[in-house]
Amino acid sequence: MFEELTRSFEVRWDDVDLNGHLRNTRYLEYAATARLAFLTDSGWSPRDLLKAGVADVSLGEEVRYRREVFPLEVVTVASRIVGLSTDGARWRFEHTFSREDGEEVAVVRTLGAWIDLGVRRIAAPPAGLRTAMEAARAADCETLVTKS
Repeated sequence: MFEELTRSFEVRWDDVDLNGHLRNTRYLEYAATARLAFLTDSGWSPRDLLKAGVADVSLGEEVRYRREVFPLEVVTVASRIVGLSTDGARWRFEHTFSREDGEEVAVVRTLGAWIDLGVRRIAAPPAGLRTAMEAARAADCETLVTKS
């Protein structure tokens, strides 16, 4: 089982809000970039997904802020698949943000799904993508209910 994938980001001046803290939308953007890194590392580039006729969609996101992050600090995002439906159509990623010293600063949990681009409905992903997602399940991954 795959436990986590990590990506690091240096916080730029345009990443912060008026208080000088990493702004809330940037956490979501870093999490999305980390998910894309997982896909590309698994052999699924954005072009591959389009060729297969699928796209990922976010159904909801939850952010828990623990500490402030300031410009020029480096944050590392550790991503894990903590939820997956039996058909692979729905998934949940957990992205834990940490400073260079290991202090946890935030956690983003994203519930998402694969959609069939032809019919614009939630659908099981292609076999190879489903296999990649299954292989990346965290040890504590829950089974998500597939809704019709």
